[in-house]
Amino acid sequence: MARKKRKNRLALPAGIITVLLAVVGLITVIKAGSGYIADQKNKTIKKAGFEQLLKPVVMFDPDPFDDLTQADKSQLLYAAVWNLLLDKEGIERYPYSQGEHFGIQVPQADIEQSFISLFGKEIDIASLHGTIDMSKYDITYDAPVQSYILPITGVDSIYTPKVYDIEKQGNSFLLTVGYISNKAWADIEGDELTAPEPDKYMNITVRQNGDMQYVASIQAADRTEIASRAPTTAEYYEEEETTAPEETTEEFTEESTEPQYETVTDENGEPVTDENGEAVTQEVTGVTPENDSESTGESETGESSENTEESAEENIQ
Repeated sequence: MARKKRKNRLALPAGIITVLLAVVGLITVIKAGSGYIADQKNKTIKKAGFEQLLKPVVMFDPDPFDDLTQADKSQLLYAAVWNLLLDKEGIERYPYSQGEHFGIQVPQADIEQSFISLFGKEIDIASLHGTIDMSKYDITYDAPVQSYILPITGVDSIYTPKVYDIEKQGNSFLLTVGYISNKAWADIEGDELTAPEPDKYMNITVRQNGDMQYVASIQAADRTEIASRAPTTAEYYEEEETTAPEETTEEFTEESTEPQYETVTDENGEPVTDENGEAVTQEVTGVTPENDSESTGESETGESSENTEESAEENIQ
């Protein structure tokens, strides 16, 4: 009996330790889950911020460049112009030119600020006014008023950026960006709305300088590399799994696919014959289940018999 008491005295501390370990484990799991959710939300916010920055840059598909000094300055300036036009106030805050070229008159100072917000200060855009040929965009530079004259006609953008992956490299971020055609957003298959796949992927480097972030390079991405580290479009959008409704197939027996006939009988139950002495038959158009006999009623049965006899007499005649 003494030994049993010793075992019971040890059981209580062991049970308490087990419970404490379970509680600690549960708290650890909860903290890990909360940290994962917070990390995912943080990534989503970062992606949205980069997409906002890249929108005016990607929308007209500029040529790739390894360094800003190698970039097509007219394409960068055009992106800066659209960065202004995409603002809430847009073109409404600017007057119309009264000079030789008619259009929207945008001060070069505004475009300089827009340019710097997209591409930083590595390029001295203030010294390049009037030297960049913008004629292919129908944009002219009016030196006397230090403004750019923009056409009034609208332009359809080509792509919308979607950031699929972010990799921190020193003071820069390497972004895996999908170029999604604006015409592909409503890709409907059946009754399901399918998120469009990018036409191509690009590696875009965004450099951090203090509080400023700006595009430093745009390079073509290797699709094999993208597939190994970037999520698919469906994973990016975290779409709920949708399944197509199951196809219902009905099996039809010969009784339901081929006409059925029955012998016509008179009121005494004897087969009715025609003038050649052959039994008269009629096609069965429907079969009343046995368990529905009560619901059909005697009156319907009587009418059916009368109709059958009338049909038989017509066939005999």
